[in-house]
Amino acid sequence: MQEYFIGRQAIYDRRLRVYAYELLYREGNTSGAPNMDGDLATSRVMLNAFTDMGLDRIVGSHRAFLNMTRSLLMDLPEFPFDRKRLVLEILEDIVIDEPFVQRIAALAKEGFTLALDDFEFRQTRHPLIPHIQILKVEVPTMEWDKVAQQMAKVNRSDMLLLAEKVETEQEYRQLHELGFDLFQGYYFSRPHVVTGKRLNENQLITLKLLATLNDPQSTPRQLENLIVQDPGLVYNILRYLNSAALKMPRKIDSIQQAIVYLGVQRLRGWANLIALSRIDGQPVETFTIALVRAHMCAKLTARVDSEESDGAFTVGLLSVLDLLMGQHMDKLLELMPISESIKGALLDHRGTAGEALRCARSFEQKEGIPTGFAHLDAAEIQEIFLQASELAFQEQSSLLAG
Repeated sequence: MQEYFIGRQAIYDRRLRVYAYELLYREGNTSGAPNMDGDLATSRVMLNAFTDMGLDRIVGSHRAFLNMTRSLLMDLPEFPFDRKRLVLEILEDIVIDEPFVQRIAALAKEGFTLALDDFEFRQTRHPLIPHIQILKVEVPTMEWDKVAQQMAKVNRSDMLLLAEKVETEQEYRQLHELGFDLFQGYYFSRPHVVTGKRLNENQLITLKLLATLNDPQSTPRQLENLIVQDPGLVYNILRYLNSAALKMPRKIDSIQQAIVYLGVQRLRGWANLIALSRIDGQPVETFTIALVRAHMCAKLTARVDSEESDGAFTVGLLSVLDLLMGQHMDKLLELMPISESIKGALLDHRGTAGEALRCARSFEQKEGIPTGFAHLDAAEIQEIFLQASELAFQEQSSLLAG
């Protein structure tokens, strides 16, 4: 059986809320391939995977963008999901002829949401425009001095414009001003560093707290004393630990009890995430990424060394620090008395936790190559990703509410 990975990349609206996830097919760690057309094989494996995995586990309550081949669009199978949650993406290499245009028109009338991928203003693709709801434009192919005029010719009031492969803050702001509705790209999921940018007061306070929380020399009593000095941090930790998402065996009434039940390292991890969630102006998806990475790193590492899983959880959480702060990770870690093992994992993917982080990140990159881990096969890694994703969706509402 052909093994597979399925990752995802978030698509944001104008307020940087997650509108949907594009699901990303990756071949597994096998040398063989199905004896059929590559695109068709990819699509069929994806559809089978959705049935096996369950859509809620991989995208939560959000919509899912599916890359569709001509064959699948012409002979669409029954989807086991609500059509309103799916966006069928028409790939750029599909041959456009009259039978295909008629089929797309029929799908639109049936209530499917259709997106036209990698639109480059070519006349051959214009017959599809009246029937699609989302138009995707690749930023690297844009002629910025002509894009407004070009978009005016094809845009409709009921059609959403999606800019993909957004790489920089400047591109995002220009696209926002041009009226694009949706955004996708590395700018939203990897560091966007502005040279000379200073940390604001909110970031400095958070960084100072993170530095103290992660001091490897601190004792459990010192950690407890640090946390109880911040009533807001205490409230959020206890509220979260007692939420239905975590399913603790008994109610936790104090930080001392939390240390007993969770252990110092895991408590550090949750305190880290709550501290990170206080940083102003960041999309909720950043914390979803942090939670998925943290759980995935912990679960992967536990397969190799259970004693290191809590430290790997912290590695996953702190891996978004540069994204949140808008600074290089190495500069930020210079300000934190963090252990050398966590620092090496974050900067160079060293050690078991570092390899786990590399693997977790491979599920977020649209053009990324899936990364294996230790002796686990593709199916095992995929299941760990799904477990981490499911936990993240359950937990972020408890963590970030209120």
